[in-house]
Formats: sequence, C-alpha cells, structure tokens
Amino acid sequence: MLQINPKKFQPIKNKSIPNAMRPKFRNKAQSNIYFLSQRKVSGEKKEKILKNVKIIAILTILLAGGYFLSN
Repeated sequence: MLQINPKKFQPIKNKSIPNAMRPKFRNKAQSNIYFLSQRKVSGEKKEKILKNVKIIAILTILLAGGYFLSN
C-alpha cells in the first residue's frame, strides 16, 4: 500500500481555502443568454446595414461618374 511520510508535509500558509460552492456574482446582462443573443442580433443588424450603405454609396458614385464622363 501507499505509505505516507509525515515529515514531507508542510504547514498550510494560506488559511483561506476558497469554497467551490460559492456562486459567481456578475451582471445579469453578462450572464443571461437572452441578452447575449440580443446583443449578437443587434451586432449582426449593424453589420448588415453598414454593408448595404457601402454598396449603395459605391453604386451611386459609379453612376454619377459614368454620367459625368459620358457628357
């Protein structure tokens, strides 16, 4: 069997042992899945709007440039 040598034991210097059952306290918006998914959806909407604005701006510039070059 396994023999334990008591001379190898060292005294515990830090007496405060963390309790594993302690709940984690954080902001509800950070931990709630509903708010996390809402943040993701709003981020996707912003990206989609920016993409559409860029496409419309590029098309407008091309059409205006073509008009001025044709005259």
